[in-house]
Amino acid sequence: MIEGYRIVDVHCHPIADDLERSKFNAYGSPNCTKDFFADMRAEGVDFCVGSVIRVESEPESFAPFAETNASGFELEKKYPDFYQTGIRINPLFVKDSIAELEKYRKQGVTWIGELVPYMSGYASISSPEILEIFAVARDLGMTVNIHGPQTEDLDNLMKNLPDLKVVAAHPGERKLVLERTELMKRHKNLHWDISGTGLFRWGMLRYLVEQCGADRLLFGTDFPICNIAMQIYGVLSERISDEAKLAIFSGNYDRLSGRN
Repeated sequence: MIEGYRIVDVHCHPIADDLERSKFNAYGSPNCTKDFFADMRAEGVDFCVGSVIRVESEPESFAPFAETNASGFELEKKYPDFYQTGIRINPLFVKDSIAELEKYRKQGVTWIGELVPYMSGYASISSPEILEIFAVARDLGMTVNIHGPQTEDLDNLMKNLPDLKVVAAHPGERKLVLERTELMKRHKNLHWDISGTGLFRWGMLRYLVEQCGADRLLFGTDFPICNIAMQIYGVLSERISDEAKLAIFSGNYDRLSGRN
C-alpha cells in the first residue's frame, strides 16, 4: 500500500503453480504463485489484473488457451480480494474463443488479456476473425488489453469497433508515443496502460495526460517481467495533478471493469 492511493495493476502475468511454462521471470524470482502475490503486495499493489500466459506459437487447438484461462480463474477464486483474471482468446479458433467469452462473462469476468499475438500464433488484431470475437466482447461489456500493437492495425481495430473498450499496452519510445497520442485523440474508447517501455522517459506521462487526459491511462507493471516499484514511483514523481494520479492508479480501471 502507498499512502493516499489505491494502486491497481492492470497488467501482470501471475505464476500458476500447475503450469510450469507460465513463469516469465527472467532471474528466477518469484518462482511460485504464493511468492508472486506476496511480492505484489510488498511493493505496494492493492489489486491486480492480468492473464496467465505461456508461449503457443503454433497452436493446434484452443486447448492451451482454455487451460491458461482455467488456471487464471482458479487464482481469482483463491485471491478474490486481490486478483482479477484476464482471459485469452485466439482468432485461429473463433467459435472456441466466443464460447470462452460467454462462459467466463457469466462467472463475472470482465477483462480480456493481455493478449500477446506473437506468442499465440497470429499477428493482426483487426483481421475479420478477431473482429468477430471482439464484437462479442463489446456486446458483453468486456475490456480488451492488447500487447503494444502496430499503429495501423490498432487504428483499423478502432475504426471497425469504435465502441469496444480497448487498453493497449506499453507506451514505447517517443515516435510511438506521438503516433498513439493521435490515435487516442481519434478514438474515444482507446486507452493505454503504462507498463513496460516508456514510463522511464521523464515527461512522457505528463505529455500523455496533457494531450489526451488522465482518464485514458491505466497503471500497469508487466510483473514479473518488470519492476513494480519503478512503475509506481514513475507515476508518483511525474508533475501531474493528484487527481490525475488517482485516475491512473485505480479510477480508470474501476470505470472500465465495472468492478469497483
